[in-house]
Amino acid sequence: MLKNRKTIVVVSLMLLATLGYAHEFWMEPMKFILKENEKVLINLMVGEDYQGEDSNGLKYKILKLDHYSGNTSTDIRATVKGDSLSSFDIIFTKPGNHLIAFNNTSKFIGLESGKFNDYLRSEGLDEILKLRLQKGDTLKPGRELYQRCVKTLVQVGGKNDQTFAINTGMKLEIIPKTNPYAVTENTPVTFKIMFLQKPVKNGLVLAWHVQNGKATHQKLRSNAAGEVTFPISRTGKWMISTVHMTAHANSTEADWQSYWGSYTFGFF
Repeated sequence: MLKNRKTIVVVSLMLLATLGYAHEFWMEPMKFILKENEKVLINLMVGEDYQGEDSNGLKYKILKLDHYSGNTSTDIRATVKGDSLSSFDIIFTKPGNHLIAFNNTSKFIGLESGKFNDYLRSEGLDEILKLRLQKGDTLKPGRELYQRCVKTLVQVGGKNDQTFAINTGMKLEIIPKTNPYAVTENTPVTFKIMFLQKPVKNGLVLAWHVQNGKATHQKLRSNAAGEVTFPISRTGKWMISTVHMTAHANSTEADWQSYWGSYTFGFF
């Protein structure tokens, strides 16, 4: 019996270590296509393969939760609710596209060397792997601060506009060059990835698609202009995601700072 308990503890710790660095973070409206003055619940989600659970908002502070509509923006941080501060209701009174942008304070994570190197490989952070190799740090644990820079886009009243392309000023930005809600079947949509308002070259970008409960994804590297192009269809829900990492300015606090970005939209 004692042996079984030890086995369960070891497996649980392994799972926690894996989940600790593999989670995506995104905003998920209960509906993406809405009528005027319709209330919708939006959840702050964490998980894998574009499937997850409510995030724990008690572990960070929200730096930004803004609602963009045309030329106006509104701070809606005060609307976040729930035991874990992971959801909010919003009513969109105007027809058109509405964009929500979220950014939080950084959280710390430490991983032993092997897991940290695997994490860098899985997220396509090749430059960080090279830097660790050049510094002779590949056998050292990874000490990282990470934060989220995420967006979700909804359509209200069947009308489209240019809100989808707003640059919200977050450190990591994902911006479609054409409106995702204007697609038909397998329409190519280009997304621009920027860090500190500069294009991210050779960043790994994923396009997640969930339809009928099944998640699939595509992976591409951004070009010199920070752009990737994915075929988007008017089915299910979509998430464009990427991770960008830099050396942390204060080595006593952490070695690395990462930014996790996502942009969600859907057709229900």
